[in-house]
Amino acid sequence: MKIRLIILALVASVLNGATPTSNAPFLKPDEAIAKMKVMPGFEIKAFVAEPDIGEAIAFCFDFRGRLWTLENYNYQTRRAHSTDKRNRIQIFEDVDGDGVFDKKKTFTENLTFSSGIAVGMGGVYVGMPPELIFIPDADGDDVPDGPHEVLLDGWGIHDRHETLNSFIWGPDGWLYGCHGVFTRSEVGRPGTPEDKRQFIDGGIWRFHPQSKEFEIFAEGLSNPWGFDFNDMGQGFATCCVIPHLFHIVQGGVYHKQSKQNVNPYVYDNIKTIRDHVHKSAHGGARFYLADVFPEKYRDQLFMCNIHEHAVLIDYMVPKGSSFIGKHGPDFVHANDLAWVGFSVETGPDGGIYILDWHDQNICGNVVKFANSARVYRIMPKGVKGPEPFDLEKLSDPELVEMQNHSNDWYVRQSRTILQHRFAAGKLNSATVHGKLETMLRDAKTVGKRLRALWALHATGGFKGKDAKLMALLDDSEQYVRSWSIQFLSEDKKPTKPLLAKFAEMAKSDPSPVVRLYLASALQRFPHDDRWSILEGLASHEEDKDDNNLPRMVWLALEPMVPDNSAKALTLAAKAKLPRLQEFVPRRMLAGKTPVGPPQKRKVSKADWQKFIQKAAPNFTVEGSGEGGVVRFGTFRNKTATR
Repeated sequence: MKIRLIILALVASVLNGATPTSNAPFLKPDEAIAKMKVMPGFEIKAFVAEPDIGEAIAFCFDFRGRLWTLENYNYQTRRAHSTDKRNRIQIFEDVDGDGVFDKKKTFTENLTFSSGIAVGMGGVYVGMPPELIFIPDADGDDVPDGPHEVLLDGWGIHDRHETLNSFIWGPDGWLYGCHGVFTRSEVGRPGTPEDKRQFIDGGIWRFHPQSKEFEIFAEGLSNPWGFDFNDMGQGFATCCVIPHLFHIVQGGVYHKQSKQNVNPYVYDNIKTIRDHVHKSAHGGARFYLADVFPEKYRDQLFMCNIHEHAVLIDYMVPKGSSFIGKHGPDFVHANDLAWVGFSVETGPDGGIYILDWHDQNICGNVVKFANSARVYRIMPKGVKGPEPFDLEKLSDPELVEMQNHSNDWYVRQSRTILQHRFAAGKLNSATVHGKLETMLRDAKTVGKRLRALWALHATGGFKGKDAKLMALLDDSEQYVRSWSIQFLSEDKKPTKPLLAKFAEMAKSDPSPVVRLYLASALQRFPHDDRWSILEGLASHEEDKDDNNLPRMVWLALEPMVPDNSAKALTLAAKAKLPRLQEFVPRRMLAGKTPVGPPQKRKVSKADWQKFIQKAAPNFTVEGSGEGGVVRFGTFRNKTATR
């Protein structure tokens, strides 16, 4: 006799030890710290906790080294929230550097459901779906100058965990953020027609604070809640459910949880770089680029694991155009089932800061410990933070000197201030650019040279001076050449000399990293300008097994195939990348159906039965909750049926 299932909340021992809801006792911060196990030589302090904060969903630092919290009291479940204006932003200052705040103030308490925060450019950026807003505070007095400005709208909120989140200023001067797969957003400036909006249901996005441009930087993933750039400016995202670590490339299309990619003609999306397995859910991502931890931790990725209730480390080993993500030490074990660390920052003191949602239900399906939240600081024992300071009071030359700081926190904050001064017409450009050009030429490490390059770009140092960037295409350092490619391609208007140089580099540049940046840049160029560069990129047999290059070359070629079938076939026939020989004919057969937001797929009950039979023979399904029966190729590192 078959066993009949009325409901679907099953299947299988795929949860890998996960405990979505526990009976963990509520521990006060000091009690929680007493249970934690941290690497020898380090200590953990509660920088701030309830009752001073509650339901904190994001945090960041400002130019004075103060910690800002975004508190979401509207949150109820992943499917529900209240709509009253009671969310707040608070500012906390550690005056004596002991790792515990001494002063606090409220910036605003007039927000509805909110999910992300970044301070800079004369105010505060807040994710408040359906909007990305800017709260002006030009005089820096910690009081909003007036009503907020809506920069973008159309952000969905189908899953309260998976809307816009994890804001971070990029090396290129754009504001970056994450977005999860179970929320569908159609993003644009207010008033943008529906057919001009950009669809995202999983990936990394960016917004430029001066031009107000919005772009989908990369598509796919699951519910990323952590994104950062390493010492060379390479982006990395941490994820839940699917494999946890991805090297993020501009224009990349990635493994996607439970859905096909927006473009159905991708055929083979970019896969994880990790070579090991953790328990399912990860949150937060920060490369340690500060100066108080032992040197062995530099440029290693700190992240939270929600199901392990731990802070973990991965380190990156270069491989071709990408990396292999290796498992480093487990840095902190909370030993508390209510510890829900999901966001990470590096502070001005060089410490690692962790935001703990702190709840028995770690997946946010219900709030069990109302009004709780903690931010913990992890620091080598005995190390104190700096005296109070204000980077905005530094002169332009002093901010340039900060690009040499051993703690990248100061580098990033100072670059953002320089960019804002340039945008406001208050920068001594001649002095700043002269000093940055000297640094770019003479710095002893490629990391410091890149910081000069990034600051030059953010402050208009290359505006109208393409020749200077063109000269850097012959630089001895692959990452200098690569970033120069990206900056020369930003405006999507390649000149003939630039196209000729890129075609030459595609054929002869020895670096797979450079070739990756060329492949990425092609997506920003008119179709007719891509052919010679594609031919060069496709000629490298050594790239055929690279994690990025064959896929990125295809992404640049794919939209050209329907109208240029013969030319695409000729290119594929000569190519040393076998995927092109498979994908070009396949794309030709698909015709000219335009790419658009995916429609919800209708699956019959007969299909449901087939899925169930694969996972649980002799079971049948009479009904299902939202989404029906779904077969996952990868769910918490295994296959599963929901």
